[in-house]
Formats: sequence, C-alpha cells, structure tokens
Amino acid sequence: MTRVVIIGGGPGGYEAALVGSQLGGEVVLIDSDGIGGSAVLSDCVPSKTLVAVADAKTRVMEGHELGLRFGPDDDREVVGVDLAAVNARIKNLALAQSSDIREKLIEEGVRLVDGRGRFDGEHRVIATAADGTEEAFDADIALIATGARP
Repeated sequence: MTRVVIIGGGPGGYEAALVGSQLGGEVVLIDSDGIGGSAVLSDCVPSKTLVAVADAKTRVMEGHELGLRFGPDDDREVVGVDLAAVNARIKNLALAQSSDIREKLIEEGVRLVDGRGRFDGEHRVIATAADGTEEAFDADIALIATGARP
C-alpha cells in the first residue's frame, strides 16, 4: 500500500487526501489551522457571507423604487446590519463546513493529525503538535499543500 503524507488541510490538501484514500493509499493529513484551510475558515466562506449580507441590504434599500416604504417617515436607513450576528453566522457556517470535510476525510479512512509538518529526509515527515510532541510518518509520496498568504 502506498503511504501518502500531506501537509496542509486546505482544499488542495483535503482533496488530495480523499483521492489518495479512494485510490487505496494509506493517507495521513497533517494540519494545524483547521480542516478547510483559510478558504473555508477565513477567506471564501466568510467573504461570500458578507457579500450576501451587503446584497440583501442593498436590495431592501432599492425596494423604495418598487414602492416599498419603511416606517412612518419613509426612512430607508431603518434597515441596519447587526455585525455581531453576521460574524456569529460566518463562524458557524465556516466551522460547520470544516466539520463536514473532517467527517468525510475520516469516513474515507484518512488519518488526521493536528500539528505542523516538516521533512526529515526524503521519505519521512515529522508532525509536531501544539504541545511539542512529535510523531514520524514514513511516506512514499509527500505533498505540501500549505496554501498561500496575501
């Protein structure tokens, strides 16, 4: 059986882990920031949620042209945004999606390791947990899928 070790749990890493497992590999996925990576936890999902909120408010505000009236003084600014509620929704959506991906990986037989990965030779990867403990994994194939930062 081919041993695959992937460093990084974002879209590149988790998709590769799923394919590797489905093709019969013994797959270990090492990640320290949360399954789904920044795409799910801080970038794409949250920004799309903010865009949806802004779009909804804009549509309501444009309702005046359609004959919608807001209150006795026709105050279009009566429509507000509760940013704390929006932020809570964003966090819940992101964590739910991350959890769904995690469950799918586990279902497919991928071993998830919470930590940071580094190479120790050509065919060995060391995972270091937040508490400093280390675990070594032999790898026939290693993939670095650590994403990017702006």
